[in-house]
Amino acid sequence: MSTAGCSSACKVTGKSSWPELMGSNVAKAVSVIQNENPSVHVKVLNISKSIPLPVDCARVVVFVDDTNKVALPPVIC
Repeated sequence: MSTAGCSSACKVTGKSSWPELMGSNVAKAVSVIQNENPSVHVKVLNISKSIPLPVDCARVVVFVDDTNKVALPPVIC
């Protein structure tokens, strides 16, 4: 799964990606994202899933592996 190009489709106020959360526990990642950009909501998906359509400029997609660790940089998508 790739999130390339997701946040470029949106004009976002505030932070739009969180590469520093790679490998973090999903609960910590969700908390950090909500604290750093309270105008977005978080959608957690297994790495095997596709990005939900349509693009939602208020949604951060967090892909996790089978151990609930962040597998790709979370981005607005």
